[in-house]
Amino acid sequence: MIFESNRTIVLYGIGSEYVYEAVEIALRAGVTVAAFVDNLPASDGRQFPGLEPVLVAQACDEAIRSFPVLVPLITPGHRKQVATEAVSLGFAGVATLIDPTAILARSTRFGEGFQVNAAVVVGANSEFGRHVLLNRSASIGHDAQVGDFASLGPGCVLCGSCRIGAGAFIGGGVTIAPKVNVGANAIVGAGAVVIRDVPPNCFVAGNPARIVREGVQGYNDVGV
Repeated sequence: MIFESNRTIVLYGIGSEYVYEAVEIALRAGVTVAAFVDNLPASDGRQFPGLEPVLVAQACDEAIRSFPVLVPLITPGHRKQVATEAVSLGFAGVATLIDPTAILARSTRFGEGFQVNAAVVVGANSEFGRHVLLNRSASIGHDAQVGDFASLGPGCVLCGSCRIGAGAFIGGGVTIAPKVNVGANAIVGAGAVVIRDVPPNCFVAGNPARIVREGVQGYNDVGV
């Protein structure tokens, strides 16, 4: 099975530098970006070098709204908020963007808004919810289940049969042992080695990973 991206998309919500990663993925995948939408107030004077055209949400005409949107934001909660906003404005739908260097098993299943960066590998029978982001070189073992809006950082490794809850944030270089569950809106700090289940709304770090803080709302204090 060949997993293809949408052929023309709009990148909506470009406040994160990750937007430039999305541009690179689009270029490699042969995807046209029709416009870049800054959904934040224009008065803050932010600049987006190399991105064109940059529109504000209110300036998106019917032609622009005829394309599906992708939200290139790392924070799961922000991704949910902005995706909901874009759909409410009448965009045609939600795009998928998959780097052509990624290797996804034929049995992979995923929801709308799936974002896959370069050199990602996904094992057999894995399932991803809506708006999941897999960053560079992430390795996801067989039979993984990853909830809506979760973000998996560069170089992280999920061994077989892991469960990642909605809105969870897995930092760069994390290793998660087989059959370990990470709860909704949990944060796993970069480089952690996770050998036991992580409760929802917790921040864990270290080797082996231990709870550093409980009651977190999610990455950047925004949950899903």
